Amino acid sequence: MKTAKLNLLLVAGLALLGLTVPAAIAAPPVRVAVVPGNGSGMEQEVVDRITSDLQGNPNVSLSTVNPDWFVQCNIVDRTDTAGGSVRVNGTVVIKTLNGHVLNTVSMQTNKQDFSLQPGTPVNKRLFDNAAREVVQGIVDRARQPLATAVDLEMTTRDQLIKAQSLADQDKYDEAIQTLTTVSQDSPHFQDARKLIAIYLLEKEACEAMTEAKALAQKGKYSQAIEAINHYNKTIADLKKAGRNKRYPSLAALLANCRAKLSARRHSPGKTTAKSSASTDAQLQALDAQKKALDAQRKAIDAQESALKNKTR
Repeated sequence: MKTAKLNLLLVAGLALLGLTVPAAIAAPPVRVAVVPGNGSGMEQEVVDRITSDLQGNPNVSLSTVNPDWFVQCNIVDRTDTAGGSVRVNGTVVIKTLNGHVLNTVSMQTNKQDFSLQPGTPVNKRLFDNAAREVVQGIVDRARQPLATAVDLEMTTRDQLIKAQSLADQDKYDEAIQTLTTVSQDSPHFQDARKLIAIYLLEKEACEAMTEAKALAQKGKYSQAIEAINHYNKTIADLKKAGRNKRYPSLAALLANCRAKLSARRHSPGKTTAKSSASTDAQLQALDAQKKALDAQRKAIDAQESALKNKTR
């Protein structure tokens, strides 16, 4: 029983809690408590008959301990002794532990005692017949809705497990497609919609990781950092939702890219190379200036010699 309950909790909150579900896990049966509303004998008879029907369903585990659903049986006697009328109302309500009503079936029967002696008690056989009619009728009416609700619940649980398994493999498109098939009649419909929104965010974060990794492997650390920063809001939304699957890896990659970029900018080898290149350029400039000065000196010497020759 403890194992089945643990599996059920895993299925019910798997995505919203960000849990990883092994692919081999099977959806646990629905734990159902069939209970009388007011503890009357007629209600208990309905409880016994519904319980007998459900015992043959492998997808149902009958228990009043930690149930997923309640099947509440109510029968109300509205007999009017003075008027000689017998009215019996029966209702079966199928609801989840948190009060979500899955289905309600009802039945009412009216009998009239046409006794020639007003004021005498209502005919007991008439009342018994009315009670039996309601008991049998309400059980018959509840049988198919209960079976349908159980089938839908098991289908939904399988869909949730499949979607989580796909998401764990980063197959977010397939996981989202699986969740879109969850029926609006399922009590898990809104949870499925919330999961779709989360998987869309995780898909973006996955794409950011893939893109940033590819850039980092090529040594393009600045572009890798930009790729991660582009998804800052997505990452923040995932952290807020308690989905930390991607955040640690992205944060580590971001820190690594920043560290390598900083090391590259302050690398001694690059500084020496730049310094060496600058010195060579300066030496070349000085040599050019020296040659220019030598040329000017030769020109001045030539002019001086020419002037001296004229004076002679």
